[in-house]
Amino acid sequence: MHMHPAGCIRTIQETLPTIMPIAPIELHNLKIEELNNQQMIFIHLQETSVPLMLKYCVIRSTLSFICENVSHGMCFDKSKSLMPIISMCSILDQIGVCYNRKDIPEPKFKNGIKRALYYFGEFDENDVIIDIIYALRNGLTHNVSLTSYDKFKDKYYHFRYDKEIDTVYKLPEIEWNGNYDTLDTGREKFTTLINVENLKSLVFTCVRKAEELNQDNQLELRLSGGLKQLFFDYMRTIDR
Repeated sequence: MHMHPAGCIRTIQETLPTIMPIAPIELHNLKIEELNNQQMIFIHLQETSVPLMLKYCVIRSTLSFICENVSHGMCFDKSKSLMPIISMCSILDQIGVCYNRKDIPEPKFKNGIKRALYYFGEFDENDVIIDIIYALRNGLTHNVSLTSYDKFKDKYYHFRYDKEIDTVYKLPEIEWNGNYDTLDTGREKFTTLINVENLKSLVFTCVRKAEELNQDNQLELRLSGGLKQLFFDYMRTIDR
């Protein structure tokens, strides 16, 4: 797979309106440079493993690859405990970095995960789930740890997975203070539980909410490089 030459998107239309709803078939006779914002965002937010067909190439987003990898990784005991969860957080991070919603105020957050949960999970800015998923990602990504420290909130987390809880997370009975001697007294009291399947459902719901908003023309790019950055950062093409 390779990126389409830079010259091919010199004239991408930033503001050209499109007929709603967008469907894959309407893209078949379009060149890359003829795609407008909604159409390119539509391509970006597809979860399917099947590339979309344009006039001279087929195209997939990195988001579609990572969604596919999450679903695949969750099927196997040897992979489901780590990489799918990191990937889920990366999905949230990507859509939170890329988009604003036109229909609600911008959040106070700059972080992509937090923005995605506010915009597309539709959680209140102060909902504890935003801090929990952010802390989980930091622990796993920075040093593959199931403990995490949120320096902004001065909060410590000790995580474990539990498929029996009914929600994405369950708060500990007692908030952990970061002292490891405390965990020796019975760490289950200080543990924040995560249901990975419910987290996956939440993440994919966020992607689908973003897709729905795009169909309603309620998404806007927040990337400094605009549509070209969305293409070069997050799209893969093969000539046909």
